[in-house]
Amino acid sequence: MYCAGKILVVRYPLEQIWHPRVGIVNETNSVSRKMPDSVEVEPDGTVTYRQRYVGAFTQPLRLQSFPFDRQTFRVQLVAVRYQSNEVMFVPDQVWIQDGLKGAGGISPSVTLPDWTIEKWEVKPLVYALAPRHQYSSYAFEFTASRNVQHYILKVILPLVLIVIMSWAVFWIDPINASSQVSIAMTSMLTLIAYRFAVDSQLPRLPYMTRLDVFILASTLLVFFSLIEVVATIILDNTQKKKRAVRIDRYCRVIFPVIFLLASVSIFVHPRG
Repeated sequence: MYCAGKILVVRYPLEQIWHPRVGIVNETNSVSRKMPDSVEVEPDGTVTYRQRYVGAFTQPLRLQSFPFDRQTFRVQLVAVRYQSNEVMFVPDQVWIQDGLKGAGGISPSVTLPDWTIEKWEVKPLVYALAPRHQYSSYAFEFTASRNVQHYILKVILPLVLIVIMSWAVFWIDPINASSQVSIAMTSMLTLIAYRFAVDSQLPRLPYMTRLDVFILASTLLVFFSLIEVVATIILDNTQKKKRAVRIDRYCRVIFPVIFLLASVSIFVHPRG
């Protein structure tokens, strides 16, 4: 019991009063409560329960556009013992008057190293386990876009350099077969080592992301440059050097154009 201004407030353990047993839909076993399970009761019957939850929450993600993706994260409260017409979640008007939209918000000191928070909202929802079992819920949602600088510098740029390195064979005379093969094989082995190095930074999914498609396209271009080297060497050995040189000249344009078009089609469109 204590006085808040001129109002006498009594504190009770949570178990001693009726409460709707609010839970978090997407919490995991690692979520813990950091404040005592107690409530404050004012003379007019107003009951205030404060709690701080710390831990991991589950959230389905759509990663087709990874790493250029935008996700919506949600923390959803629900009273699963009462139907939506028995218990309703409504925002505290006092908090709204104090400037908190929907009686919720994000602290300015909160930062996410890999994400940029774009917007947030608080809204009442209906949590439906079945058509006849609909429960009142209240959700806090925020939309965030992934910061791509790390992936551009550590994943995409090295791969671009490997692909460009593989094009060096198109400027080497087919008569220097050993140099062509050496560069082509070095590019292929470098690409394989690169794949092992970046594999731990990529999500393992049953579908392909934008970055997966880009890596696949780059791998095919490096492989086809190796095939082109073999083809020009065969032509040179069969007294068809002019044709081999002509193919090299065509490839100097064709390969960069294909790579540029593939990159534009993969990356240059709105975040997903």
